[in-house]
Amino acid sequence: MKSTLWLALIGLALISSDSFALLRFGLKAGVNLANVEAKDTDVDYEIKPGFTAGAMAEIPISPGGGMAVRGELLYVQKGAKQTLMNNEGKLLAEELALAPFLVFYFPGVKVQPFLEAGPEFGWNTLAKSKQDGETWNVGADWRDNNFSINLGAGVLIPFEHTDLVIDARYNLGLVDVSTGVGNSTVKTNGIQIFVGYNFFKL
Repeated sequence: MKSTLWLALIGLALISSDSFALLRFGLKAGVNLANVEAKDTDVDYEIKPGFTAGAMAEIPISPGGGMAVRGELLYVQKGAKQTLMNNEGKLLAEELALAPFLVFYFPGVKVQPFLEAGPEFGWNTLAKSKQDGETWNVGADWRDNNFSINLGAGVLIPFEHTDLVIDARYNLGLVDVSTGVGNSTVKTNGIQIFVGYNFFKL
């Protein structure tokens, strides 16, 4: 009876150590090739590169760490280049975004490819239009909150106590962020490329 109890305790300890070894915390940064999809407007939009960075934490939800839930808190520069009556300018938008992901790791290899998907909840911190050397605050015509979907893939390169993470995703805005007059609609989107570093694993 005692030997059975000891074996059970040892097995539980091993399972617990394997699970907790997959808890990851880190930082990431990259580029957001931002754009907007606009309808019923006289403005033409094109991709505008922007900066994005933040923190991430990941928790396994399946044995062996094949599936995980990752949460990211990001600063994201969105917007687009814009052309109005042959005059070029920029739509400048910035968000603080909370992005939970479901992550699937392909098993059986040390360098682990993965797929990721999840929603993104954004809080607008800046909305400006820059045209002909002048800048206007368009926050009054820009929604405070944004909602989008992320679909992406990447690779995790593990080291003894750290990880290098490289991933790319497409961010598709689902909410009309324009609150101005008229029937025009504006939805953000972008291709985001990140390099991350898990500096702490439990």
